[in-house]
Amino acid sequence: MTRPLIFVPALLLVFLVINIPEPINGLVEPIVMPDILKDCYQYRTQVLNVTDMPAHEISAFCITNFLYKTYHLRPQRPIANETIQYAQELFRQVFGEAQKRRRVKRQFIQRVRQEVRVMSRQLWNTFVTRVNMLKNQFVGRNISRYDAFADIHRLVIDSAHGGPNFLGWHAVYLILFEQAIGIPVPYWDSRLDFYMEQPTDSILWTPEFFGEGFGAVTNGPFANWYTPDNVPLTRNIGNAGTLISDANVQSVLTRTRHREIVEPNPNPQFSLEIHHNGPHVWVDGQLSAAATAAQDPVFFLHHSFVNYFWVLFRRRQRSIGIDPATDYPPTNNPLQQPFNRMIPFQLRNIDGYSNQIEALSTYQPPPTCPSCGGSSYLECFNNRCRSRVGLVQSGPAAAGFAGMGGMGGAAAFTSPTAGGQARAMQTVAQTGPLPIGNRFNTPFRDPRTRGDTIPNAPVRDRVRRSTSTNTTSARASSSNFDTSQINKPYQNTFLLNGVSDVNRWSFIPVRIIFERTPKSKFQSFIIKDGHLIEASDMFEAQKYQGLKVEIKKKLPATYSKCHVSGSGASKVYVQTDGIDYSGRYKDYAVVDERLPISSSMTYIGVKNPTDGAAQFYMTAYDSCGRVCRPQCLTNGNYRPCSGTFRITSTYPRMYGLSYEDAVKGIWKKGNNLMPESNAGEVPITFFCDAYMKWPWVFE
Repeated sequence: MTRPLIFVPALLLVFLVINIPEPINGLVEPIVMPDILKDCYQYRTQVLNVTDMPAHEISAFCITNFLYKTYHLRPQRPIANETIQYAQELFRQVFGEAQKRRRVKRQFIQRVRQEVRVMSRQLWNTFVTRVNMLKNQFVGRNISRYDAFADIHRLVIDSAHGGPNFLGWHAVYLILFEQAIGIPVPYWDSRLDFYMEQPTDSILWTPEFFGEGFGAVTNGPFANWYTPDNVPLTRNIGNAGTLISDANVQSVLTRTRHREIVEPNPNPQFSLEIHHNGPHVWVDGQLSAAATAAQDPVFFLHHSFVNYFWVLFRRRQRSIGIDPATDYPPTNNPLQQPFNRMIPFQLRNIDGYSNQIEALSTYQPPPTCPSCGGSSYLECFNNRCRSRVGLVQSGPAAAGFAGMGGMGGAAAFTSPTAGGQARAMQTVAQTGPLPIGNRFNTPFRDPRTRGDTIPNAPVRDRVRRSTSTNTTSARASSSNFDTSQINKPYQNTFLLNGVSDVNRWSFIPVRIIFERTPKSKFQSFIIKDGHLIEASDMFEAQKYQGLKVEIKKKLPATYSKCHVSGSGASKVYVQTDGIDYSGRYKDYAVVDERLPISSSMTYIGVKNPTDGAAQFYMTAYDSCGRVCRPQCLTNGNYRPCSGTFRITSTYPRMYGLSYEDAVKGIWKKGNNLMPESNAGEVPITFFCDAYMKWPWVFE
């Protein structure tokens, strides 16, 4: 990057030489980790070592905890008075005077929540039509009824998450949404997708149901939706997190008291809220952050299932003589005390546990083999119902969906905000890093989020989506079509402090040094004296370390079923979370797992410091859940650091005002490509290796 020449008078130069402090790399400088983060890491690891739990489980929890507790300290888009008034009016319609409440109760009991793939197409089309009508009706000049209702979820970041009020508040919220659309909300039983070979191939992520799962949603019933932040509805299915499994449900149902299944919970296996977080993270996009989650209609179908999950637990309590209505756990969070007001409604938090509220909805049980509810969208496999794969469509046919009649297809379902129709024509390429807010945390991860083959499965052609309902497993033999996650880009949106604008972001080059996982095997053998030595992997990591014995004894914990892709390509994710601004950016570098050590680059967005200095926390983790150790460039050398930084506009400028600027800054001199990167322009390097102690540095 070319630097301007600065002429300094001789006398001033002497003054500077005498008084200038030791030089630092000014614009991206490490700072001390905030106490909330530091305390969380220390508390969560005081009785654990690196072999007990994947480090990313702890990191994700502590980041979410920090964002929850500091949410109101960062700028947010204001919530309109009309929004709160609309929610309170819905509340009065359902929970009004006693006589009306009894009438509404009978009305809701007649409505049954069904699994989305079992309900009739007519009922599904009615549901999405009502949701789109809500999206196109206003409560004020600039916000639709749907967006207003979604904004209510932002009011309760701290008062309805991370504690016992999570269960009751969301049960009430779901009932009010049903009141708004006048029809029961179906539920998405994500267990039916969990047991697929590739859950991202589920028919749910086609125009028949939820629409596109990768990038901006451009097909299906919610195509071309824009949020109140003027950001397209976005998803990145299967990049992280996990869907719910039968084991998750059964682990919660082994408990008997609410205090055992709500947060804070020392054992995440029993936490219903933690299990609920997994699909939020798995779908990603708006759904992955508490402040924006309800902007995606999938939110309500997921929470309909979470509520069913809770209903099963309450039934178990009654079977052993416990009244769930009075079993509200104690909490240290003053906003979630049982007799405090349930924001923003005229209920107490404990009222959300009442049997009367539970009775306002009923559930049709999930489909079972052999008929799977008679649904053509499900199949019975190994005595378990699972979703069929779906065909990805493109072109005009993918824009709409069956049964919408005169609604005009998905093109009619754009945001009612000014310019919505014009924005609907923007391409995915015109969008970039995603919303932040308080991301949901899940300590669980489905190994298939890497987009690789199923654990221990042979390398073979990937499963291709198909609409065939006559075969149990539809496949494509074409080797030219690869649906693996490694080929999917990560779609972000440029949302910062409630405004989506690329000029508010800058980009920092980040280097990844990746050490091959010691247990990785690629069946590349040496030949010695004319004999193939199958017991010796050519790329075996231990050959390049003096730690063979120690590594066998002390390997960092990874996600269960962690496996390699077979191709050698793997992703290392890097994300930034604003400390004094609202914004998250996430992307990945591709590394080569076959090699003992490989290096890669990526470029990660942070707040543009020309609008004022900013602080952020940067983390990196590999696909197996190993957290990478940050090292910061200070005085020309890389040294261990906390991963928390301050970015300023002072020189030397170690960032780019655009992605292209960041790339050119380390790889080009003028118009010429340099033979190696300019190390002085790479302020942060992450080491992803087989560490023997927790990777965090607090100073």
